Amino acid sequence: MNSAKLRTLPFLVLFLPLDIFVAGVILIADLVLFPLRIFRRRPEELMPIDFSSVTIQILNWDGLHLMKECLPAVVEAVRRHSELSGRKPEILVVDNGSRDGSVDYLRQQFPDVRVITLDRNYGFSLGNNKGFQEVHSDVVVLLNNDMLVAPDFLQPLLTPFADSRVFAVSSQIFFPDPALRREETGKTMGTFEKGFFRLWHDEVRAGDEKRGAIPVFWAGGGSCAIDARKLKAIGGFDSLYHPFYVEDTDVSWQAWKRGWKCLFLPQSHLVHKHRGTSRPKFGDDFVDGTIRRNQFLFIWKNVTETGLVLQHLMGLPRIHGRTILQKGARFEIRSYLKAMTRLPFAVWRRVANLREYVVSDRDVLRSLQ
Repeated sequence: MNSAKLRTLPFLVLFLPLDIFVAGVILIADLVLFPLRIFRRRPEELMPIDFSSVTIQILNWDGLHLMKECLPAVVEAVRRHSELSGRKPEILVVDNGSRDGSVDYLRQQFPDVRVITLDRNYGFSLGNNKGFQEVHSDVVVLLNNDMLVAPDFLQPLLTPFADSRVFAVSSQIFFPDPALRREETGKTMGTFEKGFFRLWHDEVRAGDEKRGAIPVFWAGGGSCAIDARKLKAIGGFDSLYHPFYVEDTDVSWQAWKRGWKCLFLPQSHLVHKHRGTSRPKFGDDFVDGTIRRNQFLFIWKNVTETGLVLQHLMGLPRIHGRTILQKGARFEIRSYLKAMTRLPFAVWRRVANLREYVVSDRDVLRSLQ
């Protein structure tokens, strides 16, 4: 064992009682509620949706400059789509308490765009959920306010919904500078390794556009179309992860375990103009700490297969040690303690969803390989 790893040992000892507590809560909940694994609900038979019934929902917070840059392209895409299909999608902007004049600009320059004004910033999940309450179409297309859409981006997203098992369809994402390495493509993948998820955006290969729809781990919450009925059945985005990050991964995993599918359509193109707009507003430490906290919460809420649960719980010392070496002990302690404060809510959701699952965690992972 090298000296760096030896320096993590005192901190791992500090984590031990915390890990035992987390393990106890999860294992006791799973043991008491074991009958729910047997008496599951029969999955509801869903008829195919009317995928010409579409609302494009954009969440905005102090994004006036982004709206000026990106919204005209959405309006043009809607115009083109309506000419081809005969149905005009609605554009709905949910404004999260902006103070930069966004609402006045929208009402003056885009009177056909419906605007919902919220009294404050409700974050990603709650802000979007308030918008979902006003959506009456069968499909809701979610866009970040910094997504520049291609004129023909919409139709490829809608066609796969002819299959009633489809939950969401995600677009291919590009960067404005083609020379940059594409860390975000929309072709999301993931594995469960040594008790923890490893998630990434995979490379879009030359033959992918000929393949059609490709199963993906999650559909990006700012670049996808979702079956509004299934989203309502799941309960929308989970405020457990407030204020942001991992909500789209969570709702996609919930969909997979209910027997639905998340797909990637490389023929639908978006350009992410200003990737990483959260960091300038909140700071790197807050954003990274929130992501780390939510990674734990995601597992505690969603992973219910006994073998994978035990892998996670027994692997916690290794999981902590690896992050301590990369980010420092203070970062890991702070993130883990913040996750623990939400552990009761994660376990409650774990229990509430258990009867809805028809596909195991391992089978979901196999279907994505």
